[in-house]
Parts: sequence; C-alpha cells; structure tokens
Amino acid sequence: MIKNDRLDNLILENEYALVTAGDYFREGQCTVIMKDHIVSVSQMNKEQYIAAFDLVTKISKALEKKYNCEGTYLLSIGDQVRHLHFHLIPKHKDKCSMGIYCFGSLFKEEGERKPTQEEQNSLAYDIKELLLK
Repeated sequence: MIKNDRLDNLILENEYALVTAGDYFREGQCTVIMKDHIVSVSQMNKEQYIAAFDLVTKISKALEKKYNCEGTYLLSIGDQVRHLHFHLIPKHKDKCSMGIYCFGSLFKEEGERKPTQEEQNSLAYDIKELLLK
C-alpha cells in the first residue's frame, strides 16, 4: 500500500506508521498507514499501536483546527486494501453525518439489528471469557 501511494503528500511519519493527505472522500481526509504489513488491528503490538494512535491524535487535532470542525471520524475497514490503515475524515459542520452513510447502507443491506438486553449481556460475557484465556 505504501509503495502505491504518492509520498509527495506525506504529512508526518514515525518508526511504525505514516500519514498522507488524500481528500478521497471528504475535504481534509488523511490516511494513517502502518509501515509493517498488518491486516487487522488485532495484529498490532503495543509499540505499533502507540505510534499509530500518536499520529491519529496529532492529525485529528490539526484537522479540527484547520476546518474548525466538530471532530474527526476514524475508520478502519480493510475490505478492499488488505493492509491496516486508518481514515481520518473531518466532521464538517455543514455536511451530513457519515453515520448516515455507514450505518444507513448497512441497515438497507442487512436490516437493522435490535438485540435484546439478554443478547447484549451474552455478548459481553463471551468477550470477557475470551479475554481471560
């Protein structure tokens, strides 16, 4: 992924990750890209995580200042590009919520889930058990 990206739009980097400017989806969109080939967040070690999220935080703050926006969306999907990266997209005040796009499309495709409290509790229990192993 890094080899295919233009590095003339490089903003910042550290030992484990780099940030490029893109504007692919919305004005100001930037991408934090892991230098090592990692596919999922679960594959990150502590040093990679700290380094990546240091860049996420710095770039988010800069985007919020530049655009005087309400916050920054953070997305990591990895369906088309099988290399861990994080999209940082300013939450512009004059644009509709990206949640409408992300979850609206998902609801349209799969229907809205309405889990019971029991199902939510069961999921929490299962995840807690897995963390103890």
